[in-house]
Amino acid sequence: MRVFLLVLSLLVPALWPCSVAALEVQEGDVLFVTAGHGGLSAAIDDATGKQGAPSFDHVALVASAPQGWEVLHADEEGSRRQTLEQFREDAKGKQRQIVVYRLRAPPDNAIADAVATARTMLGKPYNTAYVLNDDSYYCSDFIERAFRSHHVFALQPMNFRNPQTGEISRHWVDLYRGMGMEVPQGLPGTNPNDMAAAPVLQRIGVLE
Repeated sequence: MRVFLLVLSLLVPALWPCSVAALEVQEGDVLFVTAGHGGLSAAIDDATGKQGAPSFDHVALVASAPQGWEVLHADEEGSRRQTLEQFREDAKGKQRQIVVYRLRAPPDNAIADAVATARTMLGKPYNTAYVLNDDSYYCSDFIERAFRSHHVFALQPMNFRNPQTGEISRHWVDLYRGMGMEVPQGLPGTNPNDMAAAPVLQRIGVLE
């Protein structure tokens, strides 16, 4: 399998050189993509970003395939698969980082079942309303569903308010007004930032 360099965050004395290690991505790894500074990405960060922590606006699942590693995920093009290299190049083109997380102690068969479930969800459209349904998915919804039978990630009330100001950004107000909906504040859902903070995951490093 293709080996990618992962820059590890290690607690080392300041005078030591930075440690860089070559690690293999594993099946079941969860890839988080850092947030941008405008549009939907900024709106996600505004509502769900955590102070002092990296902000993410996308998440995907690593799976093995005959041709090498591939990534299963839901984005604006729908629920789809890409090679890991394609996924990496897309992030690089947007000047985003990919941070690799891994389940600390996956339940028996959880990873195999998650990959199999994710494959059954491919081909569905993107869920632009972020209100849960079985006909379309958004990124963290796709990952939560993939692991759902093993109760790895929990649904929680969705938040669209900036935690500091309590205000809902104009992006969300306009988005839902255009769909003839109220902002679904408090309905069950997921988001990449809360998912990355889940205690079941450990941060492995940055995919270079």
